[in-house]
Amino acid sequence: MPEIVYTRRDFTDACQQEGALLGWHQRYAQLNPGPYRGAVEMLRLDGICLWRERVSVAVEEATAAPGGQVVFVRALEDRTAYRTNALPIGNEELLVLRGGEEIHVGLAPDSDMLLMSIEPERLGGAPALREPVVATPTFPEMETAAQWFIGLMVLFSGAMAVPGDDLARLLPELIADKLGFLYAQILHRTQGTRPLRSGDHRLYRRAREVVEEQPDEPIGVTQLARRLGVPSEILRAAFKETVGIGPGLWLRLKRLDGARRDLLGSGGSDRTVSDIAMKWGFWHLGRFSAYYAALYGESPSQTVRGRG
Repeated sequence: MPEIVYTRRDFTDACQQEGALLGWHQRYAQLNPGPYRGAVEMLRLDGICLWRERVSVAVEEATAAPGGQVVFVRALEDRTAYRTNALPIGNEELLVLRGGEEIHVGLAPDSDMLLMSIEPERLGGAPALREPVVATPTFPEMETAAQWFIGLMVLFSGAMAVPGDDLARLLPELIADKLGFLYAQILHRTQGTRPLRSGDHRLYRRAREVVEEQPDEPIGVTQLARRLGVPSEILRAAFKETVGIGPGLWLRLKRLDGARRDLLGSGGSDRTVSDIAMKWGFWHLGRFSAYYAALYGESPSQTVRGRG
């Protein structure tokens, strides 16, 4: 008998939520000030997963779906503006991802996303995508299916949390048939489908790799641009298009994210807030605390006490 599992998890931090999608490799970072509130609902069936993911603040995500999976992504609210690989995704578009390939997603505050993942063998031998990710105009059948999937999660979150045997047998096939039909429609579309590749994203990704190669050694915008062999203005434009902020602010947020992860994991250790701040290049403890509190809505010491 196929197993059907529904779960819901709520989160108060980006680095907690990044591990919520089963089998995905992800790293989230908060980009704008305010308390973090996130939630992930999952409905898992035989070779299929449906997720609904909500985030209250702007975040950037380096994300890769499980290898081989085909993933559909649809924003559930018109206000959910987002960018993928530095390119804006319109309200009337959906994404299709090829699993195993990292993409970059920048989400605006109050995002609400539906993700539908299926193993390729459930798609009846349909060919794989040629691109890691494409955007394509949505269509009525996709919108109807998205509402049906949301309705299923609502049902399984309540009285139908334990499905009957007949439903457990039939539902995976019904969903697989629906996703197979939608995938075939997308593959045969010739108008409006576009691969999500951009020079701005490639430059941003190179910059991120340089920074992550030396996480404990702060680097400035001018030095980073020199390392990449591009003018600072070009680097700034690439960051603006990819994450919506300039590289100077991004570098500070990157260091704050590293410090927060260390603070969250510092329970039981003898590392002090000052030790962690200096590790991430914040030599003035008062300034570090002010930056930190402005972004996360709590002081570094409150983070330690709350997780200790």
